[in-house]
Amino acid sequence: MMRRRLLPGVLAALIAFVLAGCGRAVVRQEVVVHFVPGATQADHLRVWQSCPGGPGVIREPLATDSRYPSTLLNNVRYRVETANNYQLQQLYDCLRKDPSVAGYALVGGDQQ
Repeated sequence: MMRRRLLPGVLAALIAFVLAGCGRAVVRQEVVVHFVPGATQADHLRVWQSCPGGPGVIREPLATDSRYPSTLLNNVRYRVETANNYQLQQLYDCLRKDPSVAGYALVGGDQQ
């Protein structure tokens, strides 16, 4: 009898645990690079090429032909939802080396 009362509670806890894990798996997190005023698309390309990413850091394709200025302004991005702190720091160190980079922002997930 006690087994029948315990089973629904265990099943509910298991379902909640699985759903909580699924929610984390679909969260998109990325680093968006910000450039100094006057930075050209050649500067963006140089940064994009010199900081290729690595394990846990996936460089997104570089959009260079958009008719939207905001797309071209923030077109250097990296997917980092699987990156650990060390991998993020390697990316940040690489980005800081270029004088055209004003900064970067970690967006998505819990950072929004």
